[in-house]
Amino acid sequence: MIRQVINRALMSGRPQDYVIVYVDRDPQAGQRLAELNASRIAAVSEWALTLDDGDTVIPLHRVVEVRGPNGEAWRRGLKS
Repeated sequence: MIRQVINRALMSGRPQDYVIVYVDRDPQAGQRLAELNASRIAAVSEWALTLDDGDTVIPLHRVVEVRGPNGEAWRRGLKS
């Protein structure tokens, strides 16, 4: 489901209008929620997002929310 939501955002023609919220695990800062603009996504695989830096990979199970341009959101375990 999350892969389909992200692909829809990317195919919308305006990925810059979508925000991905995910669990970031930083060795220094610990675990926190982080946001990234969908326009930074270079590829979506069966299990992960690869960002435009070519190095950063975010597993799909760490994505907790996708926010759209009109305030609509997909949340893990909830739809609104």
